[in-house]
Amino acid sequence: MPMRSLWKLMLGLVIVFIIGGCSTNNDGNSNANNGVAGSEGPTISIRVGDNELLTKPSDRLLSGSYRNGISIMELLKGSNVATFAEDNSSIVSVKDFSLEAGMVWELQMGGQIIGNADWNNTVGYDSQLVFNAKSKDHQAPLQTVRLTLNGGSVEVDLHHTYIMLFEEDLTVRDLLKSCSSVQLADDNKKVLSVDDYTPLSNEEWKLKVNGKQLLDDGMDMKLRAQDELEILLTLR
Repeated sequence: MPMRSLWKLMLGLVIVFIIGGCSTNNDGNSNANNGVAGSEGPTISIRVGDNELLTKPSDRLLSGSYRNGISIMELLKGSNVATFAEDNSSIVSVKDFSLEAGMVWELQMGGQIIGNADWNNTVGYDSQLVFNAKSKDHQAPLQTVRLTLNGGSVEVDLHHTYIMLFEEDLTVRDLLKSCSSVQLADDNKKVLSVDDYTPLSNEEWKLKVNGKQLLDDGMDMKLRAQDELEILLTLR
């Protein structure tokens, strides 16, 4: 091969390698800017005391709603993670969890408490947002019980958990009566409706405490701190 042709061939290979390297670097820079290089995006955590309420890792990811420069409020609203008060002064609920009047949600990002004046702060791709249930009167340690409404396979859209402050001698009946979404029979011995849904003739509400079905006479059962009472809609 003539020397001139050999030099042309070598020069062409060098150009190809340079273009390929630039393309790779650009792609890498683009991935870094969008936060997709070795990361899964912003995450959330919902905590009540020492308990983490989100058990599935997929429930914690916010990458699907994330974009560079997005604010905290835009991200939380766009991903349907948080519901804010009408004046945006506070967080009403997080995912399917609500607090009773004696508690508030405290939001932290990067270990720093985020107040309502900080809603427009931007969120980094690797940020961790932590929602902590707090007592308004700074009660410590925080003792709570949970009431979960579960439509099961019948009413799949019915699913919500209310987190309430624990009180001594709190019974199953007391907890049910304290929730406006639950309607009891006149004798307070049976659940009639939940979120205005009344079971059909082949359906019924079942009560469970910490996953165990409650007996018919269990309305007077006293609850302990951290207990979960579930109202589950099932087929007969």
